[in-house]
Amino acid sequence: MSAPRNRRGAAVLACAMMLSSVGSPANAWADDVVLYEVLSGQIAVANIEWQDATGRRYTPGATLPWRAAVPVQAPLGPPPNGSQIRAEWRRNAWPAKWVTVRISYRGKVICQNTLDVGNAACYGATARVT
Repeated sequence: MSAPRNRRGAAVLACAMMLSSVGSPANAWADDVVLYEVLSGQIAVANIEWQDATGRRYTPGATLPWRAAVPVQAPLGPPPNGSQIRAEWRRNAWPAKWVTVRISYRGKVICQNTLDVGNAACYGATARVT
């Protein structure tokens, strides 16, 4: 009589363990939204690359100003899951033709970089405002 009871107990335990893991996958995360911006008063077009919750995205020849509110896995984290944006405008680069890339999170600028050399980048893990 004890053998069927042990098998029944093992089956109940296995079912309980299986059900407890259904709702909590090991790699779950809650996405949060950041605002990416690329701005310029002198440059009209740039190639833009940024990170969202599904991976890297790329928009060639984006008209400036460019803005996107996107979900990311770790807004303040390092790559590859952290927020990051890059702009490239080398063909039109010239001294004093400034372009700004910016990341805002929860209404606060967490990174901003302004350059005139043809490319600029910002990372959420690096609190930098230039």
